[in-house]
Amino acid sequence: MINNVPKSIWRREKSGIVFRPVKNPPHIHCPNPNFGKADYSLHILGMTDEDVGLYICEVEGQIRMRKVIMLRIIKVLFSPALVVEGSKTEITCDINPQPEFRIRWSLNGEASNRKVLYEATQRDAGNWTCQVAYYGVVGKTTNYLQVKGISTPPDDSSVLYAAVGTSVSLPCLFSEGLDENNVSWERSSTTKNSLPPPLPSSFKQSPIGSPVLFGSQDRSAWIETVQDGDEGKYTCSGIIKGSEGTQYKIQRSMQLVVARVLRSSSSKTGQMTLTCHLSDPSQVTSYEWLHVTYGINDTQTVTLVTKSKILRIQKVTEQEIGEWVCRYYGKDGFLGNVTYQIHMTGAQTGESKSTSGRQVGMVMGLGFLFLVIFLILFQMYRNYRRKRKILLYPAMETIVHEAVTERERRERYEARVKESCSGDPKSVRV
Repeated sequence: MINNVPKSIWRREKSGIVFRPVKNPPHIHCPNPNFGKADYSLHILGMTDEDVGLYICEVEGQIRMRKVIMLRIIKVLFSPALVVEGSKTEITCDINPQPEFRIRWSLNGEASNRKVLYEATQRDAGNWTCQVAYYGVVGKTTNYLQVKGISTPPDDSSVLYAAVGTSVSLPCLFSEGLDENNVSWERSSTTKNSLPPPLPSSFKQSPIGSPVLFGSQDRSAWIETVQDGDEGKYTCSGIIKGSEGTQYKIQRSMQLVVARVLRSSSSKTGQMTLTCHLSDPSQVTSYEWLHVTYGINDTQTVTLVTKSKILRIQKVTEQEIGEWVCRYYGKDGFLGNVTYQIHMTGAQTGESKSTSGRQVGMVMGLGFLFLVIFLILFQMYRNYRRKRKILLYPAMETIVHEAVTERERRERYEARVKESCSGDPKSVRV
């Protein structure tokens, strides 16, 4: 029945003649093979607003059957149709024709009582379902709401964890309509009334014209080598074009937490202490220390040592040398880890320092003492041998003594001659 005027959609006489109106939409049909199963259903493919109205089914046979059905169309509409983060959006459940219905809303399967989104966010994106009930009959329809802006991360609550010396990715995926020339990254200052710190030296950003991934434009960034002081808040911002040429500035902030291992040792006791330090441990609920050793064919053995933030090694020996891993967890599970290597030189604080060090010093001291004694004895032996050789030849000793005396006398004489020649000439008698 259209406009309160009955019109035939499909009719079949007892003779088998089938009548179909010329103006009848071709997307409506009634399958004849189903009649043998007493199924006289009417199928409508690609339903439109023109298909709404009252439908009457009449079947004449041994039993006359008449059934009246009111077809209504339910639609979920968004106004405006193009929704951008921060904009106002109205959600309506359009029912045609409109009776008094009880309406229930749900977003992604969870009940919701909102009909107006004053500042749309990515959390409002998803499947909006309108469910209506009328005299025990329930109908529902779903429409997907896309909120243009930054899809990843969805809000400003993201926290990223990275260890010193590693790399970390800072995600920032925009939806379609991004003005790529107006995308920027910046760091926020940790204190009020202070200038924002510069980006790290190893900070890199995706170039303009990066490939579109699943309808998103990637403007992510990353830090190649995380250093102490790189922690803090990083903000990605850009311009999104809305309906009627309007522009919206969209930004997303994320927190970077830097992890490192602090080491302290005692020279007296030989104890080493490793502390798992995070720049912001507010979301960490538990820690654990693992010792990793490697064997033949790169086999790896992981041993849980303690579930604590601090690891104390009473005495460092060869068994403690290797890789130590600190894992930290939050209420939702694993957050990240940081590693620390104890090398052979670090093990000297234990037995190597107390025992081997003293032994090396003692050996060097004794060696030096033996060398001094050897030199003294060797010199005494040489003096002794020289005296023995001279006493064996007394005549030679006399000759040597006379030769030395004669040489000394001649040297004294030559000195007097030179002295007399340097003054007034005088006769000298020799």
